[in-house]
Amino acid sequence: MERKAASACRARADQCTPGSRYREPVSLPALKRALDALDEVACCEGVFAATERVAIMLPDGDVGAADDPRFVDWLLAHSELAPFGDGGETKLDPAVRNAQRLVARDRATVNGFDPALVLPEIEDALSPRYHLEATLTDVLVYPTDGRFARHRDTPYTRELVGTLVVGLPIRHTGGAFIVDDGAGPRTFDWGEPVAGLPWVALFSDVDHLVEPVISGARVTLVYALSSTGRRRDAATAARYAAVHRAIDGLTDTAPIVIPCARHVITGDAKAPDLESLRGTDRELAQIFVDAGFRVAVRSCVIASPNNGAQASRFEQHEDLTPALMAAPLPPSVIASLGQLVAFVPDTHISNDGGGDYPDEEATSLAPYLLPGVPIDRWVIRTKAAATLIHEALFDQYGFFGNGGFDAYLYTLAALEVTR
Repeated sequence: MERKAASACRARADQCTPGSRYREPVSLPALKRALDALDEVACCEGVFAATERVAIMLPDGDVGAADDPRFVDWLLAHSELAPFGDGGETKLDPAVRNAQRLVARDRATVNGFDPALVLPEIEDALSPRYHLEATLTDVLVYPTDGRFARHRDTPYTRELVGTLVVGLPIRHTGGAFIVDDGAGPRTFDWGEPVAGLPWVALFSDVDHLVEPVISGARVTLVYALSSTGRRRDAATAARYAAVHRAIDGLTDTAPIVIPCARHVITGDAKAPDLESLRGTDRELAQIFVDAGFRVAVRSCVIASPNNGAQASRFEQHEDLTPALMAAPLPPSVIASLGQLVAFVPDTHISNDGGGDYPDEEATSLAPYLLPGVPIDRWVIRTKAAATLIHEALFDQYGFFGNGGFDAYLYTLAALEVTR
């Protein structure tokens, strides 16, 4: 739809759009270049050199060894159909997830693999500030035609950082494990056993899937990776040298906003804080704090053009300013969003009866928004992460009918940094 651009309308909208309390912004290109240059991985991989026979013991003492030809049948005899989470519900549907999980789950004992021996490598990639602990959650069997559709792991604690998946040496075809953070998929195919146990660790907010198993069985150990809060002594100064230099060049006191590269998990509807951050986001926050800045973690909502493509990442519109929120949008509010959405108060929304939605009442998100920060003060990283929540007709100034455009609405977390 064609957007209204009359100066009078913009002047009226500027009166109700937050952000006027800030002075003219300065350029922040050096900081953006430094942030975009950071290697922000979504996952890491390796091979564990097993020195003992790989085996699993059930709570009753029954043991199955991975090199036993009957191992898969033994596992299946002690397994059940694996469920999956969907919008807060636990469901069973082989069309979505066709896998068997060991009934004993975390009460089983694994011999021949020690996650503590691979945690330092995982911490370097996913948790440079804090030590992690790995807790066995599942032993999974994907039989012939086993699969798991694209999904993200269901968060259940705010300490959860990611997931460690370990492949057992069971020959199979198909069943590739694919990880995709929106920048392109990475494929891990463990069908042909190698000398050791292949593993991959990924952040819990990263999309991943298991392709259909064509023959044989794919067997994996799954561990939850949680932050312990214990500091690591890892040397990261060199990696962030350019960020330090860019921060040293920030001399004004106006706030800047930096969208996070990881989704923030709080476990509830509370506002996120520094300890909710993961990976590089946590390091950046601490660098700013150490440099004398005040850092708040904000929930945000942003409108991005709907171009009909898969909405895995938001596209920044040059005329649109993301909005800060006091807390994440409640699920009930997201569920009630209609076909017209605006960020301005109800009193500033108009629908002149034109366009495709003459009788639709627009939803205002203004009650949930904080005073805004001008778009010039947003340092939007190439790998900024966002969650698609809705499709709607959106107008920055609330003038529907002849105004607005088809948009995706996303939520994201960001660092609001003030000297």
